[in-house]
Amino acid sequence: MTDPAAAGNEVSGALGDRIAGGVLAVMAVAAWWHAGTFVTGFLQPVGPGVFPRLISIPLAALSAYLFVRPGVNQRWPQHAALLRQLGLVVLLAAYAASLELLGFVIATLIATVLLTRLFGANWKQAVISGVLLSAVLYALFDLALNIPLPGLPGF
Repeated sequence: MTDPAAAGNEVSGALGDRIAGGVLAVMAVAAWWHAGTFVTGFLQPVGPGVFPRLISIPLAALSAYLFVRPGVNQRWPQHAALLRQLGLVVLLAAYAASLELLGFVIATLIATVLLTRLFGANWKQAVISGVLLSAVLYALFDLALNIPLPGLPGF
């Protein structure tokens, strides 16, 4: 039996998947295009635009798959889940916009703390995970892989 109260929340799963596929396709094209504007260092074999372009390829493939073979999920997310998803998108856009302004470590720290809070962690857990993740990612990209990252402002 169907729940009459939930009947107003039902939206075709195909519609939701196609909307998501369209958004992901726009993001894939934008990432590919924007990666071409990154400045590389002198005689650097791999520039900073390679990683976003590598990510945009499977992203475009996923978006095409969602258009061609949408799912059969018949439930549209409730208001709390939609707000959390919107918060995630806004947070990630703000993170990308603030990387050059704040530097990698500070922007990643703030984004990680807010992201873990968004998914229910308390402040102590969020700050600890933010500090650890920021330090590990900085060490991985800058020190281990020698990929230049935006530095701290003023240094």
